[in-house]
Amino acid sequence: MFNYNKYLIISDLDGTLINSKHFISKENLDAISHFTKNGGSFAVATGRTKDNIRPYIKNLVLNGPCILYNGGGIFSFQEERFLATEILDRSAVEEYIIFCMDNYKNMAVEIFTPEMMYIITPDHILDPYVESEKQVFSRTTLEEVMKMDWIKVLLYDSPETLQKAQIKLKDFNLLDKVDSVFSQVFYLELIKKGISKGSALEILKNSHQYGDKIIIAVGDYDNDIEMIRLADVGIAVGNARECVKDAADIVTVSNDENALQEIIYNIIPSLANKQI
Repeated sequence: MFNYNKYLIISDLDGTLINSKHFISKENLDAISHFTKNGGSFAVATGRTKDNIRPYIKNLVLNGPCILYNGGGIFSFQEERFLATEILDRSAVEEYIIFCMDNYKNMAVEIFTPEMMYIITPDHILDPYVESEKQVFSRTTLEEVMKMDWIKVLLYDSPETLQKAQIKLKDFNLLDKVDSVFSQVFYLELIKKGISKGSALEILKNSHQYGDKIIIAVGDYDNDIEMIRLADVGIAVGNARECVKDAADIVTVSNDENALQEIIYNIIPSLANKQI
């Protein structure tokens, strides 16, 4: 029986662990269970909140520290608490958000606090993925949410509009205050400068508990690139964007071909005798 004790796998969720039918396959679930029962630590890295990944993790063993909000939070589901959070300067982005709501009439603006996702645009402006997945959120006003701590801002719109919105960050002198990243073609995310899945991974690499682990990061999209580069072993799934594959040490099968099963049963054992 292979001993996975020295490994921590951090897997992206959407497009990586979750397949194109929007669930985690039994093959992946069984492989992850085998991995953790034999000493491995498993975690996910996602832009989602702690509550909006719960429908996917009912049968998933998460015994490692999970990266949420694209690096804005590190959360322990075992302890049900944040291990770290990075707060965005909400006053710096307030005028920019007002501009977006005034000028991009179909844009949904979502504010993520440590406890909740708030949608501050009118009811008729919908993020179809929030609706179809029945994600947990609350509607409020910008004025009300300005009283809370923010971890990230998510903008939903067409790729063309989001590209225009990203360019506008310069006009509001935000390039040295926030980082912007596409997590899908229809999602542009704003987080604190220097914060990413990669920066959260660095915290884990420098921690007492995980500093001696071989960290394997798996992903498919732009917001996974830094995490994949900084991991001891960076893996892109077969359906990943080319820029992600270029950043990876290994390209494996797609999210519809049980990528985590392939990593656990085949790739990790093949790495065991190599110098990492």
